[in-house]
Amino acid sequence: MINLNYYKDIYSKYLRPNMIYESIYDIDFDLLVEDGVRHLFFDIDNTIISYKEKEVSIQCLNLFNSIGNLDFESISLISNNSSVERVQKVAKQLKLPAVAFACKPFPFTMNRILKDKNIKPEECVFVGDQVFTDILLANFLNINSIFVEPLDTSHVSFLRLMQYRFQETLLNKL
Repeated sequence: MINLNYYKDIYSKYLRPNMIYESIYDIDFDLLVEDGVRHLFFDIDNTIISYKEKEVSIQCLNLFNSIGNLDFESISLISNNSSVERVQKVAKQLKLPAVAFACKPFPFTMNRILKDKNIKPEECVFVGDQVFTDILLANFLNINSIFVEPLDTSHVSFLRLMQYRFQETLLNKL
């Protein structure tokens, strides 16, 4: 017999984001500062820019300029994208440090960043569009997680589209 409570417990612990917003533009960053958040980590693809975009929008540049004026000690980009060129291009436009090919949800890269910068997980927020990479990683490391809806699902692979549909079902049902 399947124990559904077991799966609900796993979902609650590892896959449920602490907060859900439609986009990064809806997040109250002032409130995060008030709540003691000092470090922000952002996924890039389909969180900040869609897969088809090559340049960061003016709206996004303005958002990150305003976030940069708040009392965060660090803001970083953490991407699974293996294209170092793409990740660095976005990082340069936003004037932020970035890591490409981070292998999320595996914690190795994030653990190294936290250790090297002497960052406490409870002072962090990770923002991303994928439950099975961004949110799972954050929750595994006891970092607050913010899920945002993917920017564009029309230009993704079939497998990524299935993943997005599954995570949407998961977020809606549980």
